[in-house]
Amino acid sequence: MGWARVVSNAVFLPVMVLLAIAIWALNTGVDGFARGWFLVCIIMSLPSLILGYLITRRLPQQGVGALLSAAGLLIFAVGCSDTYLAAARESTQLPISSLLIAFMQGAWMLLYLPWALMLLVFPEGRFADKTARRLGQGLCLVVVLFAVLVALSPMPYTDSFQEQHRVLEPVPGTELVAVLLLPVFLAMLVFSVVHLVRRFRHVDPIIRNQIRWLVLAGLSVPATLLLCWAGYLVFGNESIVVIGLVAMYLFIPATISVAILREDLYDAGRVLVVALGVFVNLALVILLAVVVLRLPGSTTESSFTVLVACTAFGSLILSALRPRLQRLIGRIVYAEHEQLIDSLRIFENKVYSNDAQPTDLENTLRTATSDPTLKIGYAASVGSGFRDPRGNSVAAGDGVKVFLAQRAIGIVVPGLGRGRVFNKESLEAMALLVEMGRQHMELSIALAEIEASRARLVLASHHERKRLERDLHDGAQQRLVALGMKLRLMQRQLPATGGEIAKQLDSAVAEIGTAVAELRQIAHGIRPSALDEGLEAALRQLSGRSPTPVSVQIEGSFARLPELVGATAYFVASEAVHNAIKHSGAEHIIVQLARRDEAVQLQVSDDGCGGAKHTPGGGLSGLSDRVDALGGSLKVRSSKSAGTLIEAVLPCAW
Repeated sequence: MGWARVVSNAVFLPVMVLLAIAIWALNTGVDGFARGWFLVCIIMSLPSLILGYLITRRLPQQGVGALLSAAGLLIFAVGCSDTYLAAARESTQLPISSLLIAFMQGAWMLLYLPWALMLLVFPEGRFADKTARRLGQGLCLVVVLFAVLVALSPMPYTDSFQEQHRVLEPVPGTELVAVLLLPVFLAMLVFSVVHLVRRFRHVDPIIRNQIRWLVLAGLSVPATLLLCWAGYLVFGNESIVVIGLVAMYLFIPATISVAILREDLYDAGRVLVVALGVFVNLALVILLAVVVLRLPGSTTESSFTVLVACTAFGSLILSALRPRLQRLIGRIVYAEHEQLIDSLRIFENKVYSNDAQPTDLENTLRTATSDPTLKIGYAASVGSGFRDPRGNSVAAGDGVKVFLAQRAIGIVVPGLGRGRVFNKESLEAMALLVEMGRQHMELSIALAEIEASRARLVLASHHERKRLERDLHDGAQQRLVALGMKLRLMQRQLPATGGEIAKQLDSAVAEIGTAVAELRQIAHGIRPSALDEGLEAALRQLSGRSPTPVSVQIEGSFARLPELVGATAYFVASEAVHNAIKHSGAEHIIVQLARRDEAVQLQVSDDGCGGAKHTPGGGLSGLSDRVDALGGSLKVRSSKSAGTLIEAVLPCAW
C-alpha cells in the first residue's frame, strides 16, 4: 500500500472523532448560525475527503490525493472547532483548551496552506525541484510562526468569550512581527504561482494540460473575492461570500481530480480561456460599479440600482469585445492552440491563392506544433485505413480523427503526448483542408495509375512490335525466300525448250523478291533496325539519310539505355527532323542527346520558319503521348522566323 493511500485512509479516523465531538456539542445547544456554519464546513470538506480517497485508491503513490484528504480534514476540523466553541459559550460544563483558543487566533492561514502546497507538488504529487521544496518548507514555517506570534501578541482575541480564556502572557512586539509576516506569506504565495507558471512553460503537453486544470480551479479564489466586493456594494457586508467559499471548496478538488484521473475529459485550455474571459468581464463590471459609486451624489440606497445598471451597460460593451478579449487571453494561457489556429488560417489563404498545395498541411502542422514526427492520414476511398500524401499506409495509433459531415476524412497522428492541442475547434478548422488534401491525394494516385497504365500499354505495344518483327523475319519472310530459291532451282532444271515456263518463273521470283522487300520495310517501320547498334548509331544514321545537314551532338554514354526509352527518343528525333525538313525550310538541324541525373534529355532545333504547334492527331501530339506514357515531358518552343526547339526529357534509371 502506497504512503499516499495510508494518509488518505488515516484521515478518516480523526474525522470520525471530530464528528462525534461536534455532534455532542450540537446536542448541548448552539445557535442557528453555528449549525449553518457547521453544515457549510461539512459540504466544503466532503469533496476533498472523497476525491482524495479515490485518487489514492487508484494511484497509491499520488501525493496530490493525500494532500486533498489533508485539506478536507483541515476544513472539517475548522467547522468542528467553531461548533464546539459556539456550544461552549452556551454551556459552561464543556471543557475548553485555552491553548487551542490561543493558537486558533492566527490559524486562518492554514486554510490557504493546502492549496499553496498544491501549486508546488501538482500534478506529480511531489516537489518538482529544490526551489519548490524550499518554498513548501517556508510556507509551513510561516504558518506555524504566525499562529504562535498571534497567540503571544497583546492584540484582543476574536470575541470576549475567547478573551476570557487567554492564558499566555502577551509579549510586546510580537504583533508587529506577525503583521510583517503577512506580506512575506503573500509573497510566498505569489512565488508559488510564478513557479507553477515557469514549470508550465517547460513540461510536456500532458502535464501542461493538467496544470491548466489547476489554474482553472484557482480562478475560484479571485472570483470569491469579487463576490465579496459585490456583497459589500449591494448589502454592505460579506454575507454572500459564503456562496463563493462553498463554490471554491467544491470546484478546486473537483478540477484537480479531473486533472489527475481524466485530464483528457475536456479541453482544459478552452475552458480556461472562456472562464478567464468571464472573470475579466466580471472584474471590469465591478470596477465600473465602484467608480460610479465613488462619484459625487451616489448614495448607499442607490447602490443596488447602480450595480444593475453598470452590469447591464458593461455587459453590452464587453459582449462586443469578448471575442477579441478571449483571443488575447488564449494567446497567453493557450498559446500553442492559438498558434495552431493562426497557422491554419494562413495556410488556408495560401491554398486558396494557389501558393500552397493542400497536401502541404502535414508540414504546416509540424511547424505549428513543433512536432517533427506528426503525420496526417487521409481516408482511402477504397477499403479501410488512412494513407499519407504519398499513398503510404498510416497507422491510426493514438491519432485524432478529423470529421466532415459526420464522416471520418482523415486522421492526425501527433508525436507522443502532443495530441492535446488538437481539440474540436482546431479539427473543425482543418476539416476542409484535410478534405481538399484527401481529394488531391486521390487525384494524384489516379493520375499515377493512369500514367503507369499508359506506360504498360506502350511497353506491351513495343514488345508486340518486336514479336511481330521477329515473326515476319523468321516466318513469312524466310518462307518467301525459301520459295524463291526453290523456284530458281526448278527453273534451272527445265529443258531448253521451256522458255515460256522460265519467263513465268522469273516473274514469280521477282514478285517474291518484291514481297520480301516490302516485308522488310514493314518490319523496319515497326522498329528501326538502326537501334540494333544503339541510340547513338541510330541518330547518326538518321542524320546521314537527311537531305538537310543534321549535326548530332552526344554527351555521355548510352550503352545501358533501356530499349523502350531509346526507341522513344529515336522516334522523337526522327519525327522532329522529318517535320523540320518538310515544313520549316531549315538549312541546318541540330540533334543534342545528353544524360541529366536520372533522365535522358533530347533536343532537336532548327533555323527554319518556326510556327510548329500541337494539333490533335498530329505528329507532335503522337510524340507527346509516347513521352507522357514514360512519365516524361515534351516541350515545343517555336516562333515565326526564329526556328523551332523540341525538347524531350525521359526518366531513366541507369
